[in-house]
Amino acid sequence: MSSFRNAHKSHQKTHRERGQLSSRAHLGNLEKKKDYKLRARDFQKKQKYLKALRQKALDKNPDEFYFKMVNSQLKEGVHVEEQKPDELTPQQMRLMQNQDLNYVAYKRSTELKKIEQLKSELHLVGAQKQNKHILFVDSKKEGMC
Repeated sequence: MSSFRNAHKSHQKTHRERGQLSSRAHLGNLEKKKDYKLRARDFQKKQKYLKALRQKALDKNPDEFYFKMVNSQLKEGVHVEEQKPDELTPQQMRLMQNQDLNYVAYKRSTELKKIEQLKSELHLVGAQKQNKHILFVDSKKEGMC
């Protein structure tokens, strides 16, 4: 039965919303229900966001402190951090260079050891394999066959 009802509905006239009257055309487009729903949802979303921000501000502890606050400021409503350039003393620079040299020497020695290890394995590359199969025979004649 429902199929007959659906078939009957296909011949019904679809409801359409009215357009703007020509005498009110100077006021712009007439807002339809779908437009109102979009605008209302957007407004509610913004109100919800503002309410959450107000609640967050109420929950904030005024005595709260982070060390990052010392080197940051608000400039035109934006947090900006003051960055101090790293200044190294000559003694620190010498120490760092010495550590770099030691690291390079260490890496060089490990690579040389790897090279020596690979070279030691190379001496058997061109040689033929020796048979490891051992035959036990009573006489030389049996071994020759």
